[in-house]
Amino acid sequence: MRWTSARAAAVITALLIAIGGLVVQAPAASAAVAASCPRISGGGFGPTEAKVLKSPKAAVHNGPAAACPVTDYVKYGTTVYKWCSWFNESTGNWWTYTNWGWIYEGYLDGYLSGSCP
Repeated sequence: MRWTSARAAAVITALLIAIGGLVVQAPAASAAVAASCPRISGGGFGPTEAKVLKSPKAAVHNGPAAACPVTDYVKYGTTVYKWCSWFNESTGNWWTYTNWGWIYEGYLDGYLSGSCP
């Protein structure tokens, strides 16, 4: 019995070390995301209504880039309110700050809002 317990403890220790190695790598990954996720302040202009055109849902990001973490999803046909738009030069895409957060402009109807400050 003792041999089995010692062996089980060794296996568990090895697994914890392996998992610990993965956890150590996670901050480097989030640092890479932070470097590619621009920090642009939204707001500024009065809100303009728009409908979500992306089916079945559009991702909402915490910054104006696909590399920014997704914080929520908005269903197709939902009315959102555009506050401002920003052109991401590194990707060549327009992003719009809404009452939900940042949404890729191609997923929304209507015109661009004024530029974000």
